[in-house]
Amino acid sequence: MSTTSPVAFRASPKPMADRRRSNSARRADLRGHTTARNNTICGGIIIIKSMVQLFSVSEAAAIAEISPDTIRTALEKKSVSPSRKRKTGKAVRYRFSVGDVLLMKVLAEFPFPLGKRDKQSLAQILARGNRTAAAWSLQGSDLVYRSGEMRVSIECRPLRQTVARNLAAFRWGRRRVISSPEILGGEPVFRGTRIPLQHVASLFRKGVPEREIAEDFPSLSARDLAYARLSARFGEKPGRPKKRLVMQRRPSDSFTAG
Repeated sequence: MSTTSPVAFRASPKPMADRRRSNSARRADLRGHTTARNNTICGGIIIIKSMVQLFSVSEAAAIAEISPDTIRTALEKKSVSPSRKRKTGKAVRYRFSVGDVLLMKVLAEFPFPLGKRDKQSLAQILARGNRTAAAWSLQGSDLVYRSGEMRVSIECRPLRQTVARNLAAFRWGRRRVISSPEILGGEPVFRGTRIPLQHVASLFRKGVPEREIAEDFPSLSARDLAYARLSARFGEKPGRPKKRLVMQRRPSDSFTAG
């Protein structure tokens, strides 16, 4: 009988040392399975919960490309529930996950007002990783609402791509920008240069074309400039993009928002 047979494996006692190693291996496999099961995917991004990165209000707003006031209003109305909040004296510090950021982006660009129940359902799908919640469900990258024979489809791919692109720029910049007392008195600069982050960010705030900035600072890569552009929105009020989600009627009597 083959030694790979499950019956043969159970019927052949192993030495105690081998059994201890086998038990250890099974426990490791179980931990790995549990970790994989606890991971979530938001906007096409795999989020490992043991390494979850949280963002402040200004950071979340910059990544979602919405105004910080939009987030503050949602917090006051309890339209969103951030992953973490901590009270420091009289101030409350909120921290948002990637899923929270994606949720706020979708809510900010939604083509029609949503009730509290609908917002809670979308939070379950976008921020908590569920596939369905009440009348809402996730199909591919899009959101679908069903009520009787009515079906509304909301195309979310562009919003997910925006969040994913800005998130990648944010993570790159956090590794790329350093601060040392020996360089410009500790002002944050791009690693290997004496170029201050805030100087480049201020150029983006003033509306200087990226092509001109790249010509002035040839040592900065496209990813460096992407982070500087993102940093320009920290604490700013960029407002909403001019183009919002739009619903369209299809011949099949369904609606699509794209």
